[in-house]
Amino acid sequence: MEKRLLTLPVGPDRRISLELAVPRRVTKGALMVLAHGANNTMDHPVIREVADRLAQAGVVTARFNFPYSEAGRQHPDPDPVLEEVFRRVAEFLRDLEDCKGLGLFLGGKSMGGRIAAQLAAQGLGVNGLVFLGYPLHPPGRPEQLRDRPLYQLACPVLFVQGASDPFCHFDRLGPVLARIPVRTDLHVLPGLGHSFESGKNIAPETLGEVSRVIVGWLDSL
Repeated sequence: MEKRLLTLPVGPDRRISLELAVPRRVTKGALMVLAHGANNTMDHPVIREVADRLAQAGVVTARFNFPYSEAGRQHPDPDPVLEEVFRRVAEFLRDLEDCKGLGLFLGGKSMGGRIAAQLAAQGLGVNGLVFLGYPLHPPGRPEQLRDRPLYQLACPVLFVQGASDPFCHFDRLGPVLARIPVRTDLHVLPGLGHSFESGKNIAPETLGEVSRVIVGWLDSL
């Protein structure tokens, strides 16, 4: 595959890093754009490795930094800023020659997946969403659900969730999935946490499993 590290303007004085990975043979007809979580960057192992493995499987992939992480700050930008940047990234990529004619799929880790859901709920035309650890509620506060955009989706959704994720109790997730008005698939990673970790480590085998699940889901659409 070919990797291209690009710089994209997202404001008068702001630019972000974006990496596009183009397979030697694009066999899946899909562009997958993955956004990172609140406390990390596009180089988080889950985002980086899943993007690379999907590209090796024939999917054009992209990952990018939100402005705050590009600037080295810890606190995320407000949701409207995150949404606008994600939208600009998607529109920029959709117009590239290598991406024309491909189905547009958005997703990401934790916060990145949540922002993808909000964009799709606002009407951005996407073919599907992939959530790598959807943050359904804050840890220890399962009553504070972040579920509203999920009920406004018009495209298929894949949830990949660690069974021990403190951001997503499964007794809360089940009723939410039942209310989503589109095809919804769930893949559970037994014993793993919010970043698909066991202890402090993320096993390569886990990232391989996640990538295979995504490819299989794309093939089923």
